[in-house]
Amino acid sequence: MKLIIFLFFLLPVLVNAQEFTQTVKGKIIDSDTKAPLPGANIKVTNNVIMGTSSDFDGNFKIEKVPVGRQSFKVSYLGYEEVTLNQVLIGSGREVVLNIEMKESVEDLDEVTVYAYRDKSEPLNQMATISATQITVESTSRIAAGINDPGRTAQSFAGVSSADDENNELVIRGNSPRGMLWRMEGIEIPNPNHFTNGEGGSGGGVSALSTQVLANSDFFTGAFPAEYGNALSGVFDLKLRRGNYEKNEYAFQLGVLGAQAALEGPLKKGAEASYLINYRYSTLKFLNKIGVDISGGDITPEWQDLSFKFYIPTKKTGYFSIWGLGGISSAGSNAIRDTSTWVYRSDRYGDTEDHKIGVFGIAHNYLFPNLKTYVKTVAAYSHTTDQAIEDSLDYNLQSSVTENEDFKYNTFSISSYINHKFNAKNVLRAGIIFHNKSYKLGVSSINYDTGQMEEQISNNGSTNIFESFVHWKHRINNQIDINSGVHYTYLALNKDYSIEPRLGIRWNLNKVHRLNFGAGLHSKIEPVSIYLAEKELNEGTTTNPNKDLEITKAAHVVLGYNWNFAKDFRLKTEVYYQYLFDVPVDPEDSTNTVSSLNFSSGFTNEKLVSEGTGRNYGVEFTLEKFFSKNWYMLGTASLFESKYTMPDGIERNTLFNSKYIYNFVAGKEFEVGKNKQNIFGLNVRTMLRGGYRTIPLDIDSSIAQNKEVRDYGRAFETKAPDYFRVDFGINYRRNKPTWSWVISLDFQNVTNRLNVWDEYYSRETNRIYKSYMNGMIPILNYRIEF
Repeated sequence: MKLIIFLFFLLPVLVNAQEFTQTVKGKIIDSDTKAPLPGANIKVTNNVIMGTSSDFDGNFKIEKVPVGRQSFKVSYLGYEEVTLNQVLIGSGREVVLNIEMKESVEDLDEVTVYAYRDKSEPLNQMATISATQITVESTSRIAAGINDPGRTAQSFAGVSSADDENNELVIRGNSPRGMLWRMEGIEIPNPNHFTNGEGGSGGGVSALSTQVLANSDFFTGAFPAEYGNALSGVFDLKLRRGNYEKNEYAFQLGVLGAQAALEGPLKKGAEASYLINYRYSTLKFLNKIGVDISGGDITPEWQDLSFKFYIPTKKTGYFSIWGLGGISSAGSNAIRDTSTWVYRSDRYGDTEDHKIGVFGIAHNYLFPNLKTYVKTVAAYSHTTDQAIEDSLDYNLQSSVTENEDFKYNTFSISSYINHKFNAKNVLRAGIIFHNKSYKLGVSSINYDTGQMEEQISNNGSTNIFESFVHWKHRINNQIDINSGVHYTYLALNKDYSIEPRLGIRWNLNKVHRLNFGAGLHSKIEPVSIYLAEKELNEGTTTNPNKDLEITKAAHVVLGYNWNFAKDFRLKTEVYYQYLFDVPVDPEDSTNTVSSLNFSSGFTNEKLVSEGTGRNYGVEFTLEKFFSKNWYMLGTASLFESKYTMPDGIERNTLFNSKYIYNFVAGKEFEVGKNKQNIFGLNVRTMLRGGYRTIPLDIDSSIAQNKEVRDYGRAFETKAPDYFRVDFGINYRRNKPTWSWVISLDFQNVTNRLNVWDEYYSRETNRIYKSYMNGMIPILNYRIEF
């Protein structure tokens, strides 16, 4: 370890006498119509005078741009000026910039955008509040973020992680089950390895690599009308296009895995391109040579493949063919030495297997009037989640205690038309259809009878229909109004939801802005919940949850943004969420079985849509955008998260940690004789209140020699505060035609053992604490050429 750290501090003193350059190219389009803007001017602003204009198709190319950090300014008659600050230029790969410009409402010869522009403004121009653009570079920069967009989002206001091992997102006190994942404009299954169960939205490792991702949007409330089937948040992922002029390659080897990326033109002289990325876990290989960082006796394995083919045509628009596939497996064996049993779980073993596959085709067509376009996406997805749990008795005889097998095949199609009447008015309307087929099987042991009981065994299909209409009206350059409605229909039980949405953005002046968002949102439960089986009497079963209503939530958010200095901003948002038609167990004596308290899972207990919930709070964000080779993000969130059972009593939800504080910062140093190499330092600190617990009744546990929980005080107590510091260092070395990057990250660099919960051991008749992960080092080496 000392040798690795020494090399990091030695590398920056290496010099390079030759000045390296790279090509910067891309396309400039209208943000509302996606029409190309010919004749737009783009120039480099960092100490060099170079630039160009876009051609008839909106394409531009600037050659021989010096490597390092460069800024660009884009202007076009009648459009607001765009500034791109501190873009990283490396010698290994060309830089592609896809720039969208907003037409000015006011009739001026040339309009300049406000100097203190919010650089995290979302890509979706219909969004007005609680939305952030996540760039590929920021995802790669976050300390111990392992190039995972989910772990990057955990640094934002109101967002926290469930634990060290998972990237699921707890947003504003909501269950992670309320998340929606989209890719290329259509809903997709949970895109993670080692998923945490039925209905879960996270996993141990993202199945997506930043090698294929483009800048994407992340929403934490009051979503625009085109987004349905989400209560807490939306991750709207985009895939980038490959280089259409030259072949480029990237290879990476690290502690967690190895990957290879290839991209280039499909046909010379055209803009058609391909992009392919493959990754494979190295944990098993490391385990064989004596290096184990997995923490279990069954080494986790995973691999994934992602791709995008972009095919433009002269008359029929452009097509893209894209996909994602991944498999993962993990587990643990029961401890066979009975003398070492401490927890009851020591006698249990489990294996989990997960598969995901998504294949999609997208088509965009821009009409000759350059004001209307149609986007259609069709996708097929498959997921398999299998989990088997077994246990040992004191004679070391093994028996299966639980067997879950969920398979889904979904065909989805989404199509919308977008028309720009003028600079003030844009209308978007679309329809979405899902055909979801399923094969579901769950059985578990009844400890009273010692027999396995079937909880669900069903296969079939159902349909989900969605539609939306969205109108954006710009009163002037200062005020935007976004209004719309979303409709969802579930054919399985003929339930539906009509959801109005409204958003307002008001730029008071050059540095102050007010935002407002309100709307109704909804989330459909996993099919297995609706089709769960309950035995009435011998030989007779029923589906007690078939008529569950779609869970709904009303969001209201008010925000204030102050760009008080160049590249600095202070943002505040106050929000209130009311959730209703929440599935709860009316016969639950513990008063804890509400869907708001679970991040994933299956149950065959009878549920009714009579629960409610409330989330309300205030968030503060102080941000220094990346400039002058450093950045900083500090957030503070104070909130309450409550749920109510049919008894009418309001209680804390499991996720009511009450406060979240995040701090992220980084600094880059230009090193080498010509300052063409980069040495970087990054740090991230997270502090949040502990999640709620059901306290142990210690006296009763000892007296009865089994774990007894005090459900009368459920969620009144909480685990100790969660605190973690991550640290990362990296070095980029540019060569004439290639570059390499080495990085070393430490998750939980202080090795703090955060407490998860307390457990009673009947084997030792004592109370024990369970802990999360200690320090995890993550080393990566990447070559680009």
